[in-house]
Amino acid sequence: MEEKKTKKKRKIRFKGLILLLLVGYLIISAGIYLYKMPIKSIKIEGNTYLKDNYLTNYLDIDGKSIFKVSSKSIKNKLKSLDLISDVKVHKNILGKLTITVEEEKALFYNYNNKKIVLSNGKEVDYQESYLGIPILINMVPDKVYTEFVKKLNDVDKDVLSLVSVIEYSPYVVSGKTVDDKRFLLRMNDGNNVYINTINIKKFNDYLSMLEGYLNNKGNVKGCLYLDSNLETSVFEECEMPDVTEGDNDAE
Repeated sequence: MEEKKTKKKRKIRFKGLILLLLVGYLIISAGIYLYKMPIKSIKIEGNTYLKDNYLTNYLDIDGKSIFKVSSKSIKNKLKSLDLISDVKVHKNILGKLTITVEEEKALFYNYNNKKIVLSNGKEVDYQESYLGIPILINMVPDKVYTEFVKKLNDVDKDVLSLVSVIEYSPYVVSGKTVDDKRFLLRMNDGNNVYINTINIKKFNDYLSMLEGYLNNKGNVKGCLYLDSNLETSVFEECEMPDVTEGDNDAE
């Protein structure tokens, strides 16, 4: 009887060992499979100025193993770009890579020195891959320029992206400059906005103000005047002069 019990115990232990080895093999195989799994999709979030395909081509990781490419290397490479301040990386076991970037706020592209001015005052080189950045087309007196850069920080990023061209346009009456801090903003929607550095915060309400005027006037293009010290703004039909980069240089 004792000999039969011993054989039965050994048989049970042997089956348990086989099962344990099988489970271990499956775990190791799954681990190797996941480790070698190629990146099947890359999703970029949070980018405004940089195109998705530019960032993915810059990383050059498409098709590589999702777990062999470290999150740290992705972060460091993207943060080396002038317009990116922070990066978050998320991977999943299905081969999907999600990259969330935080961009520096770009105020405008200065046509005169071919530099992009960031909200922190830093100037960086322009790249063709950048999108939605207004162009300052003419010269601005140094003192006014410094104030303009500072005040433009008060404009929301989404609103600023609606601007196509920025032109320094002081208000002159009978040969006398009445307002030397006035700018003309040419919008992507075909409208013009006159604004000065004192009232620049008003520009954040551009869309709501425009909607109110269009409800009253219909779908017309015109000029929105936000350069007055009055709380109210004025929208009226106006001539839309052609834009030529570098024209109307300030003294």
